[in-house]
Amino acid sequence: MLVHSAGALIERCGTAYGPLTAVVQGDRRITYTEQLSRIRKAGRALLSQGLTKGDRVAILMTDRAELLDVYYGALWAGLSIVPLNAKASASDHAYIIGDSGARVVVHDASKADRVEKARSETDFERAISVDADAVLEGGAYLPKLLDAESDGRGRPEVSPDDRLGIFYTGGTTGRPKGVEHSHRSFVSAWVSEMLELGLGERDRFGHVAPLTHAGGLFVLPVWMRGGTNVILGGFDPQGFIAATKSERITASMMVPTMIYVLLDNLKSGTEGMESLQTLIYGASPIGRERLLQGIDTFGPIFSQLYGQTEAPNQLTALRKSDHAEAVETGNLEPLSSCGRPVAIADVRLVDDELNDVPDGQPGEIVAQGPHIMLGYWNKPEETASAVRNGWLCTGDVAKVDDRGFLYIVDRKKDMIISGGFNVYPKEVESTLFSHPAVRDVAVIGVPDEKWGESVKAVVVKDPEASVDAAELIAYVRERKGPVLTPKTVDFVDAIPLTAVGKHDKPALRAVHWGGRERGVN
Repeated sequence: MLVHSAGALIERCGTAYGPLTAVVQGDRRITYTEQLSRIRKAGRALLSQGLTKGDRVAILMTDRAELLDVYYGALWAGLSIVPLNAKASASDHAYIIGDSGARVVVHDASKADRVEKARSETDFERAISVDADAVLEGGAYLPKLLDAESDGRGRPEVSPDDRLGIFYTGGTTGRPKGVEHSHRSFVSAWVSEMLELGLGERDRFGHVAPLTHAGGLFVLPVWMRGGTNVILGGFDPQGFIAATKSERITASMMVPTMIYVLLDNLKSGTEGMESLQTLIYGASPIGRERLLQGIDTFGPIFSQLYGQTEAPNQLTALRKSDHAEAVETGNLEPLSSCGRPVAIADVRLVDDELNDVPDGQPGEIVAQGPHIMLGYWNKPEETASAVRNGWLCTGDVAKVDDRGFLYIVDRKKDMIISGGFNVYPKEVESTLFSHPAVRDVAVIGVPDEKWGESVKAVVVKDPEASVDAAELIAYVRERKGPVLTPKTVDFVDAIPLTAVGKHDKPALRAVHWGGRERGVN
């Protein structure tokens, strides 16, 4: 059983790696000793505002070094963090601050207007700005608070079973749900990441995905191995290429669309980027042809994670060795999978009654493990629906092969029912992804008077390729038969994405379904 809190791990890292570089942002270099000092001061500054153990601290700012001070300072102090995705809507920000019961909101200048709006709609006590020119009326300036605090020893007592934070889901349908996690569950997830995803000693991790989302879950695992977190402030392909060369970045985490753009920007090759040894991807499906292009470009440096906010970052993993073996043997099928269960997760495929499905049949992925959520914040009924008999019901439908690789065919809620047949969009998308002219694709169900729903593919094609709808329709029909074949194909320049980088299928569906209820689910 893991018995550490986040604060205990932070203390160990600061002591063990004191003079090494913990954080880089632009020209800033922060050692482990300095980072530990900043975290201790930030934690004490938050407590000085009258907060007590378990109180919620909402964090709303763009990726920067101060975000890490507040994030880990709150955890060190035994407070509960509520990270807000900077790209989410103002409405969602206000809702989350109110729903979580956050007493304090820490923000930067870019989000001061959002906090001001939330203050008019919710009841929180104090806004704290990390920027001098963005202190709101009645608010506080964090650096001034830090100056009044000690950075000496004396960590508050925190139990592994205390609440670490409330993490809100993307909110693509209805209001976001708060996922509650303990220190135990997050420490378990962090340790698993080190074991499963290819991170090594003294890695230099280039952060391009939001630190308040999945990307930020790699910060402490990097510190636990004496590495450096390089904060790049978002994804810019040329900026990442330049930073990899100048900072000798060894690892990063990206969503597939970022990888596509990165590959498209490597016109002059990868000279100077040889330091990059691990590229972790997840959150949405990746096209096999683009993945193979990536392996051809960088070598087998890719690791895939599959998880949920409810099970941070991993239930399964497709490791670097799996990618390498697929290419070496010519058996590319595993590249379409989400990997095999990680060591800390017990994973099954089940029917609606939680019975194991027969081999080769699709079933819902359910899981147990020490990193599973405590529940949904203030939503006991939804918690009971998601965690049944101790099993987290993911809502993802998958098949498993004889080697244990899982292949997700879709989320249950995305399933299309056409003429009485179940169509899982991911299965259609995987087929279209194998066409060399398809750069990105999302499959949705649209109203059909005859069939109830018909299958539509929304495709981003290679600008240099010549392909039309009829060719893609025939391509799927030949490989998957008529039921899974799209009736129509729309070509677009880009597929809309949610704030966390996933295909925004509700937005695509809204164009066709209007304000009516779906005729079938």
